[in-house]
This record gives sequence, structure tokens and C-alpha cells, in this order.
Amino acid sequence: MQQEREAERKPRKWPKGKIFGALFMIILIFGVYGAWRYTQPSTEPPPINPANPLQTPYEFALSDINGTQFSLDSFRGRVIVIHVMGVGCHGKIYPVNDNQLTQLKTVCSGFCGKEPVTLITVAVATCPSSDLEQIRATYGVTWLLGNDYADGKIDIAQEYAAQGDGTIVLIDKSFRISGSYSTITASTLSTQINQLLGT
Repeated sequence: MQQEREAERKPRKWPKGKIFGALFMIILIFGVYGAWRYTQPSTEPPPINPANPLQTPYEFALSDINGTQFSLDSFRGRVIVIHVMGVGCHGKIYPVNDNQLTQLKTVCSGFCGKEPVTLITVAVATCPSSDLEQIRATYGVTWLLGNDYADGKIDIAQEYAAQGDGTIVLIDKSFRISGSYSTITASTLSTQINQLLGT
């Protein structure tokens, strides 16, 4: 009788195998969750690593998101404005590019189709859901817009983004780089373009 009571009072011990099994399952669950989180694509725009400032333009060919193929060399003799922009999943961009696109729209309304000026936005969109069409519609982009990552490389952005994401580069009519800016207002950019046009 006494032995039965003592047996009831004693807590039951888990076998060591069950304890190790439970710990293994907990570790496995956290490991699988961590791996799943690691493989999910970030919605953040990809990093654009600034390169050394260019002395002469880096020549490239790119497709506009409409499918129109163009090369930088084809715009020789014009003033060229290149804007570099990182785009994350679902079209996410940083505030610097929200500002740059707004300024470029104003600049384009004054020059595009009226003066020998070409605007190009080089997007770096590595995520399948980066909606460049939506960005074009949201910001009223009527100038050239292409994805540098369409060929699996980020060479154009790395060459031109001396100021990081949002860099704007000006190329003069004699095909020389005349300036690189991290942020710039439409009025300042328009003044710079007019000087390069000689007006």
C-alpha cells in the first residue's frame, strides 16, 4: 500500500530517447522555418554598388520595356540623361527614385520631342514581380525605360551609379560625361541641359 502511494507521488520520467526526439523536432521546425524565410525574395530594391566615376560613357545596348532595342551609341550628338534606379519586388523603389522620376517627368515635358535630348532610366529589377509597367504608368514615364538585369547582369548600373541608387548622369553632345548627381531638381537639370545644348 505504502509502495503504491510512493509510486503515485513520484513524477514519471521521460525516457531519454523521447527527450532527444522532442528536442530534435523543435530544432528541425525552427531550421525549416529559417530556411524558408531565407529563400523568400526580398521586396527591397537590389543594392547598386557605386563604381568609380566614368571619364567616358560606358556603351551599352538595352531593350525598352516595350521591346524596342536601342544602344547608347545611337544617341551620339544629343544630350543624354541616364537615371539608374533599383526596383524591388512588386515595384518597390526608394524615395530617392520617387523624387528623381518626378523631376525627370518635368524635364521631359520641356525637352522630349522638342530638343535633341534623350532620357533613359536604367532599372535594376531582379525580382519577377518588379512591375516596371506600373512604375511607367504611375510616374508618367514617356522616355526610355529598360531593365539592366534582363540579361542576368547589372553592368550598366554598376558603371553609371557613381552616386549609388538614383544617380543621374549627363552626357554632352560630344559624347563626354559632363556630370553625375545623387539628387537634382528639375530646374537645375534643365539649366544643365540648356548649357549643353548651347542655348
